[in-house]
Amino acid sequence: MASLLNVRASRLVELLVRLQIRGGASATELAEALEVSVRTIYRDVEALSGAGVPVYTEVGRNGGIRIDPSYRIAGLPRLDTAEARGVLFAAVPAIAAQLGFDTAVADRTLLPAMERRSETAARVVRDRLLVEPTHWIAPPDDPSALADIAQAVWESREVRLTYRGKDLEVQPLGLILKGYTWYLLGRTRHSDERPFRLFRLSRIDNVEALVHRFDRPVEFNLAATWTQLRETFLESIPDYFVTVRIAPAAEPLLQLLDKVTRPELPLPADVVRDEHGWARLSLRFDRLDNAARHLLRLGAEVEVLDPPELRQAVADTMVRLATLYGASP
Repeated sequence: MASLLNVRASRLVELLVRLQIRGGASATELAEALEVSVRTIYRDVEALSGAGVPVYTEVGRNGGIRIDPSYRIAGLPRLDTAEARGVLFAAVPAIAAQLGFDTAVADRTLLPAMERRSETAARVVRDRLLVEPTHWIAPPDDPSALADIAQAVWESREVRLTYRGKDLEVQPLGLILKGYTWYLLGRTRHSDERPFRLFRLSRIDNVEALVHRFDRPVEFNLAATWTQLRETFLESIPDYFVTVRIAPAAEPLLQLLDKVTRPELPLPADVVRDEHGWARLSLRFDRLDNAARHLLRLGAEVEVLDPPELRQAVADTMVRLATLYGASP
């Protein structure tokens, strides 16, 4: 019974969100979107109305289920596409700048030109939220092709890329910012190998927008496709597990590890520590030599505990370094 109640509560919230975004819809449209019967939609509307939500039905050719335009879920403002874009750029100026928008000019031109409510929303978000997609230590990529790729994504326009020395014609479907690295998720023409492919923007040597546009796949979902590609990539990496202990002062240096290997930072509160505060971690690499190369970058404040062959490889490297610098091992 509890699970059924949870399902209905989730459906009611989704119904409310859809009505608030669109202002209204037919019962048939809502039923198809929520994968329930039309009769269920009417029962849900009746339940919402009984709970005090200003939702109602209109009969006639242009009728349907409506919600009072002044009603706000949890007090959230209703934003159209242009307003949402303005709020995004106000909240994430670093991303806006990378996409080719001058945020200083936007302050003087974009915000005052927006409707009063959207201008206010953008300023409120900007004054309360700042996202800077770069790290203190590791430098970001230099995605010089980002602005051109972004425009092609918005316009559904095919592009010709020179990627790792190879010319490809690509249908750009979406942009992904992973950490501080930009990726293009696209579909290559005349390719039966895989339906979708990821391109790291910093590795694109040249981009040319083509004249013709393309039709986006009807069932395409950017988030779901990204999740599938990410999981496939992670599963393809050989497992070489390593146990280390690291001093508190060196924990920020974990950012230097490969993205696949890097643990959650800052380290969780429940991580195991010894009496000196050194954290015990289990890390994943693809092979021994890469593990040694990455861990040696962290210096003397990280110790390999397991496996023995990696510990020996790191020790051998330290001996060679001591000999090189004229110190006794």
